[in-house]
Order: sequence, then C-alpha cells, then structure tokens
Amino acid sequence: MNNASHIAGSHEISCADFSVFANVESAPSGVDFAMMGKIDLRAGGPLSDGSIRLSADGWVNANVGECSLNLVSSGILADAGNLGNITLRAGTVPAVQRVELEGNEGSIVLQNGQLPVSPKIEVKADSIELSVGPNKIVIDSTGVSISGLKVTVEATTDASVSACNVNISALATATVNGSSSAEFSSTGITTVKGAMVMLN
Repeated sequence: MNNASHIAGSHEISCADFSVFANVESAPSGVDFAMMGKIDLRAGGPLSDGSIRLSADGWVNANVGECSLNLVSSGILADAGNLGNITLRAGTVPAVQRVELEGNEGSIVLQNGQLPVSPKIEVKADSIELSVGPNKIVIDSTGVSISGLKVTVEATTDASVSACNVNISALATATVNGSSSAEFSSTGITTVKGAMVMLN
C-alpha cells in the first residue's frame, strides 16, 4: 500500500489466501489525502491495453451499503437494495440503449435510443406501456388501450370482435366491405341513420 504510513488506522497485506485490508479512523489534513478510505486498482499497458482480472472458484462480491454485485457459478446477481436503482446502458447519444430498474415499486424501462420516437417498454406498478413515438399500447386494470397514427388489424382466416357494446366511429369516413357478402343483423331494433341513406 503506497503511503500507508501516512494514513491512520489499520493496514494489512497477506499472501497465500491473498487479502488486502484498510481501515481509516481519521482523515489527515493534507491536501494530498482529500479522498480517504479508497482503494484504487489500475492496470496500465501499451496502447491502453492494461487489464485487471478477478478470478475465483467460489464467488466474487462487490458491496457498497445495501447495494451489491455478486458473480457466482450459476449467474450474476445485482441487488440495489430497497431504494437503489439498477441501470444497464450502452451506446452513444442519441442511440443509447438502456435497461433501468427503479427500486421501491418504481418502473422497469427498456428503451432503444433517447429520441422521442425511440421504442420503449415501460412496466409500472399498475400498468404496462409499449410505445414508439405517439403510437402506444397500454395495459392496466381498466383494460387495454391502443392508439396510433395508423392502426391495422389483419387476420388470414377469421377476425372477431365481441363485447356488451361495440361502437365504431370515424371523423371522416367509415367503410365496411365484404368481397363475397356482408351482413348486418340484430335480435332487436336495427337503425340506419344518415343525412342521406342509399340502399342498392
């Protein structure tokens, strides 16, 4: 440990089962030691190809407060505690890809890019939202909502819509076509309204 004699507390270096221990009880007043209680591992090499390798037959653990990162033979566990967040990020702005988990019943976000039109999946405490720009599908306890600049439903065989009440409205034109036949029927009263009604 460089400068160990200038740092208060306990210092330890051992071999065999290699261990490093540092305990800082008081911070010296010197400006060269403004950041105390820190262990800095750095590897330098030609053309910046230095590397640090941690290898274990059991597990590797990094812990800061409630947050921990565990590497075990069966997988990787990242635990941000009760209030922490976990973020995975890659790429450069605006093409940043990110996965974000917010703690304490926050949301889970999967986003490809940071532009307003970037695809995003957001899982909240009470809903799931899939969006690409202004087009979105929202699923919550009240139902399913689909909105978009253009919505197309297509089936190669059959398409069925059933509900207690079905309303179809258009701001401009509503068209229903049947290539072979079309039928409107009701067990009750059937009403056809319009400023002009043409039956052919």
